[in-house]
Amino acid sequence: MLFTILPVKPMKKIFRTLLLGLTLVCMSILSVNAQQEVFGDYTVHYIAVNSNFISPEIAEQYDIVRSPRNGFLNISVIKNTGGIGTAVSATISGEKANFIGQREDITFIEVREGDAIYYLGQFEFSNAENLRFNIEIQPENSGPIYPLSWTTQLYIN
Repeated sequence: MLFTILPVKPMKKIFRTLLLGLTLVCMSILSVNAQQEVFGDYTVHYIAVNSNFISPEIAEQYDIVRSPRNGFLNISVIKNTGGIGTAVSATISGEKANFIGQREDITFIEVREGDAIYYLGQFEFSNAENLRFNIEIQPENSGPIYPLSWTTQLYIN
């Protein structure tokens, strides 16, 4: 016999395993643009996203303008103590610049949801524009200010 028909329970197990594997692959693909940087006891997570990727309800809740040419930064600061990460507040300021030298300040708002604290900042962009973000982060609103810079390219969709 070329193949064997499996009973229903093993088929469900195989299906669940395949589904889990597919989910993990998709999550890893989506997280490619999410980045992090470690500064002493702090880990800063950051990402630049086209605002059309979020639902209208979420955009309205956080006063984010949804448009093909609008993006936003999402930044969070985690204090690493004893192997446990805890979200902390921070003073965050920054700008975006394109490769022809045009600069724009980004204003951040603080969002608290349960134990999570993150900062959202909006900006405009052109299709396939290479953007340089220069951010300054002061965890717990005191102590050293850490510079965070990265370049990314966003697309109108």
